[in-house]
Amino acid sequence: MKILLLNENPVVKKLVTLSAQKTSDELEIARSVDEIEGKEYDFVVVDDALYGEDFVARLREKITYNKSLLICAKEEEEHAKEFSSILKKPFFAYRFSRDIFDYR
Repeated sequence: MKILLLNENPVVKKLVTLSAQKTSDELEIARSVDEIEGKEYDFVVVDDALYGEDFVARLREKITYNKSLLICAKEEEEHAKEFSSILKKPFFAYRFSRDIFDYR
């Protein structure tokens, strides 16, 4: 599975990277929509720190994807409607791995 992580948080990066390695999935990491290199992904993971007003529209213009996950603090839940699912901070790597397996 091809996963895109949009993130600037080193802790989130480490946990998602460990999970992707454990599941043998291909992981691309970008710090912004402009840094994305690919065109198609199975799963897009977004840290809430990067989320903005036109974020999802810009993302959809640049790439195609099947499912999306927002990693967010509890107070950011109002953005969840634009994503397939949410994962609340703090989280453990096994929880993210479970979300990947749920997607399959």
